[in-house]
Amino acid sequence: MLTLVIWWSGIIFESIILLRALQQKTLGKYPFFYLYVATLLFADGSLYVLSVLDPAAYPKWNWNAGFLNIVVGSGILLEIFKHVLAPYPGAERFARISGLVIFGLLLSCGVVYLIVAPAPSQTMARNLERNLLAVQAVFLSSLVGLIFYYGIAMGRNIQGMILGYGVCVSTTLMTLAVRSFAGTSFDAAWIIIQPVAYLICLFVWTSALWNYQPDSAPLAAADIARDYDAFVLDTQTRVGEMRSSLGRAARP
Repeated sequence: MLTLVIWWSGIIFESIILLRALQQKTLGKYPFFYLYVATLLFADGSLYVLSVLDPAAYPKWNWNAGFLNIVVGSGILLEIFKHVLAPYPGAERFARISGLVIFGLLLSCGVVYLIVAPAPSQTMARNLERNLLAVQAVFLSSLVGLIFYYGIAMGRNIQGMILGYGVCVSTTLMTLAVRSFAGTSFDAAWIIIQPVAYLICLFVWTSALWNYQPDSAPLAAADIARDYDAFVLDTQTRVGEMRSSLGRAARP
């Protein structure tokens, strides 16, 4: 009964977030974020129907939906990067490209491994899920550290996205880690902790995005630009030194 209450509460929260976005006309402001919420709503609604009509097929499609949500969830990071680092195009481009490359490589390797493995297990699937979430957690933590280090101002909408998704990702990683040690004995707690953390995330998003609030004016553009330029210059210098060293080594 509790599971159904949590399930339907999630569907209600997701619907409210999307309906409020239509009212506030903010779908175009945060397209990646609302795509993620729409994916969640579609998955939750479809899985509920499946659990009623074909309970035996539910576990497989539940994991598939969860995996899809993790992949689409990377769009929230792109959304956050785009808005937080918008005044600093060089830093935003570097963060976006490096994040996509690392996430894409990890996703490709994991999918190929699941395909070529003779009998992909649930443990393998959970390891892939954990690794993808770990990449997202690293980039989200790095961004939060950057925000605090430079004192970057943010609007309420972006603050809510970061807080809500941070709760969701960190809770999932912790529960996956505990389950890897505790095994199936942790399942009773797992089926409660995960949905409750997700409901907290949805509540934060509903509250933070109830009204549209433009991003605050940047406070540290000069500092970030200077550090980024120094990083680029240092990288170019090191690449030049490596080329010179290789050239000298290649000469007879």
